[in-house]
Amino acid sequence: MRAFLALTIPDDVAAALVSMQPAIPFGRPVPQENLHLTLAFLDDAPDPALQDLHDRMTAFRAAPVAVRFTGLDSFTEAERGLIFAAVDRTAPLQALHDRVASVCRQAGLDLPRRRFRPHVTLMRANRRPDGPARDRLAGALGPRPDLPGFTASAITLYESTLSSRGAVHDPLASYPLLP
Repeated sequence: MRAFLALTIPDDVAAALVSMQPAIPFGRPVPQENLHLTLAFLDDAPDPALQDLHDRMTAFRAAPVAVRFTGLDSFTEAERGLIFAAVDRTAPLQALHDRVASVCRQAGLDLPRRRFRPHVTLMRANRRPDGPARDRLAGALGPRPDLPGFTASAITLYESTLSSRGAVHDPLASYPLLP
């Protein structure tokens, strides 16, 4: 099953992020119900490993973590474009990510070892912007002090199903973050 662990974006913050999408001149908007901050992408995980992960996450203890957005940015150096709300990689958020990744590995899931770059994807494109589209996009990116933050109070395990209209993310389980 294609799955991931993420922090869910509260409705009011998600609505504020969605309200910014029309100002981004490139890509296809991510629906509000799909906005999240990925902690661990599990790809196509076998059911026994997901059950083991669920058991481990049920016993997982961590404090709530503050999430602060710093602005709009993009991953457009790859074959396609991804525009996102960048998240401040604070020590508590990094520590939560590292602990979640460790639990995933203990459950037998093979996670890529790459630097954690927290973000919430707002727009997706199947190609990189070029010419005038690249210039318009560059003008829309940068610091945004008006982006609201939030305190994450749970980690959610999602199933992600790809369809012709894009991915559909269904929550499978939620694990509270308690002080």
